[in-house]
Amino acid sequence: MKLHVDAMLAEARQVTGLADFGEPVFVDGLQQLAASINGEAGLADFGVEAQRQRIVGLLCNRLRHEDALKRHPEILELPITAPLVIVGLPRTGSTMTHRLLAADPAHTAMLWWEGRYPAMLPGEQRGRPEERQALGEAEVAAVLAASPEALDIHPWAYDDADEEILLLEHSFLSTTPEAFMHVPSYSDWVQAQDHTSAYADLKRFLQALTWQAPGREGKRWVLKSPHHLGFIDKLLAVFPDAQIIHTHRHPLETVPSFCSMCANLAAPLSHTANHEAIGAHWAGKLSRALAHCMAVSEAQPERFLHLQFADMVGDPIAQMQRLYAFAGESFGDRAQAAMRAYREDDAHRPGSHRYALEDYGLDAATILRLFAPYIDRYGLSQ
Repeated sequence: MKLHVDAMLAEARQVTGLADFGEPVFVDGLQQLAASINGEAGLADFGVEAQRQRIVGLLCNRLRHEDALKRHPEILELPITAPLVIVGLPRTGSTMTHRLLAADPAHTAMLWWEGRYPAMLPGEQRGRPEERQALGEAEVAAVLAASPEALDIHPWAYDDADEEILLLEHSFLSTTPEAFMHVPSYSDWVQAQDHTSAYADLKRFLQALTWQAPGREGKRWVLKSPHHLGFIDKLLAVFPDAQIIHTHRHPLETVPSFCSMCANLAAPLSHTANHEAIGAHWAGKLSRALAHCMAVSEAQPERFLHLQFADMVGDPIAQMQRLYAFAGESFGDRAQAAMRAYREDDAHRPGSHRYALEDYGLDAATILRLFAPYIDRYGLSQ
């Protein structure tokens, strides 16, 4: 089974009854991704079909999103002011930081279902997204049914704050596909591109999500994704007043966790997922992404706040006080109460994730060599 770009574009047009995808810059990425899946991914037929459905869904979202922007040009007048952007690898406390900040009523964040279904459906009224919420809830249930252990790796919930890489995926300039497939040529192509257009798309999606939900206007956006590590200069170009919170933990803990997540995502799509290839790919890619973010941080230190994992686990409220001072916000009783309520709820969720370097053909010496500048710069210890 093969993917055919023209057929997927035509299907999206037929499903939505719309024709305008917006700026055609995304088409190159779509073609590169389809070619890489067809030639390299080694997916079973059901895996290829799953990717075809996902891509058609992304294209339908693009069509509906562009249609909304044309019918409601006021969307593009909405400000996305000084977003707080959390970057860091899994198991560094980035998700905790993200969701603690999102719990503050003065903030807003993309919910998982919004990332997968960011465009309003036909007939939907502003503030009434129940149909899209139901689609998201069903999709998370299907993911967890296929991979029950996924909940131990990442706290999946359709209505929790989650990573806006789901929005970047609509530009076909994201690291999402390589997180669950072997697509090396697409990965290389993505890395070589100028991601300014993808972050400009992200801003328009955030503006649209703000417009869709009355009551969200005036709130400060909180963003989070490891993806931003490798392209933080482009994010800052599009969001020049963004403030970056970088969470840190020793790579001997974080890298195998990331590889475990990718292997878990790949398992339902293919019977031939290569764990050693996953390890080699992500150890190299993550070290380069961290080096890039570190260079930008050293050039613009006033834009970055650095949080250590041990400090976040030991006293998250104290670290939030540091973060709010950095962000120029008052850390009032309402924010603290919302965060304590979130922590109470989150304490009852699964979290028995098991992983080891050796599972992915890696060893401590390799990690220490690849990540030496990062480890030394931030004084990381196990």
